[in-house]
Amino acid sequence: MKILINCSNLRQGGGIQVADSICSYLEKYKAHQFFVVLSTALKHIEQRIGDYYNVSLVHYDFPKTLKSSLLQRDDFLDNLVDKEKIDVVLTVFGPARWRPRVPHLCGFARAHILPMDTPYFDNLPVKDKLLNHIVKKSFEKSAEYYWTENPAVTTLLQQVFPTKKVYTVSNTYNQVFDDFSKWKEHNLPPFQGITLLTVTNAYPHKNLGLALGIAKELKRLDPEFRFRFAFTIDEGEFLEIPTELKECFCFIGKVDISECPSLYQQADIMFQPTLLECFTATYAEAMRMEVPIVTTTLSFAKGLCQEAALYFSPLSAKEAADCIYQLSMEPDMRRELVEKGKNQLLKFSTAQERADKLISIIEEVARK
Repeated sequence: MKILINCSNLRQGGGIQVADSICSYLEKYKAHQFFVVLSTALKHIEQRIGDYYNVSLVHYDFPKTLKSSLLQRDDFLDNLVDKEKIDVVLTVFGPARWRPRVPHLCGFARAHILPMDTPYFDNLPVKDKLLNHIVKKSFEKSAEYYWTENPAVTTLLQQVFPTKKVYTVSNTYNQVFDDFSKWKEHNLPPFQGITLLTVTNAYPHKNLGLALGIAKELKRLDPEFRFRFAFTIDEGEFLEIPTELKECFCFIGKVDISECPSLYQQADIMFQPTLLECFTATYAEAMRMEVPIVTTTLSFAKGLCQEAALYFSPLSAKEAADCIYQLSMEPDMRRELVEKGKNQLLKFSTAQERADKLISIIEEVARK
């Protein structure tokens, strides 16, 4: 079977890691020939998978044009499907803005278009509501088959698109976390105190600005308490920080997945204030690296972490500060959360199992 793996629309975020992970296993599926379309953001994996005998690589950045948005057509990808006689397409994550003339399985991780119970949607600007509507229509037009990383999200997406077929394939941490030889050191500035790590991009729904209020609350709670938030963003992407709180923030900037294990090793707590997710691999990464989790008390977070986290109301800096301070002061609680995290991690698929299940679904979709 000839399978097109479409990564042409991926620019940043967790989708890059998922695509990297999936592509790393393609050599195993000897019965299939893969044509992998890599965006510039995924060019780094060419050296690793370029020698796979059953993989052909193509470089292409999908353009956001009026033609693609309205007609769901793209000349480059359409010609590739025709020329190589492709049987089925997997778009790792949409919106693809392209509907191939063969069966199409599209990954879904845009919680913004789902009816989720979260304060993120409160007072959302009209332009953002319009954008979400456009994205929803694009998803609806581009595929008949979808996969999500979370059974709760599958249920919601099935409600939004009742005529579509939606599969669940659990996300997990990248396989680099299990291969010490691929780890790269990324040393944070020396610090005597509690380091709260957040591996993320600076998206609005990540709710990073709450950390300013949390820092003020922690200073009020205990002026002698030493702590810092370590974010994998640039300082210019964050809010203006008062002079008296500057020492409470460390901006790491964008990091490669191979550097993440080193960052977790230097962290005392994984802090995740997100307001909206389908799945965030940072939960699984923290569990794998035995770092306790503090996150929001929203259904997607509780569904993924269950008893392996401390939870706070998503807009309450005081509740978050209380959780952080309590966890910092109680080593036994940290150890308990770590053990519960190791047990919770067993409920997620491994990277290999994820790839196996996706290929199985692709085969099923192609038969249909």
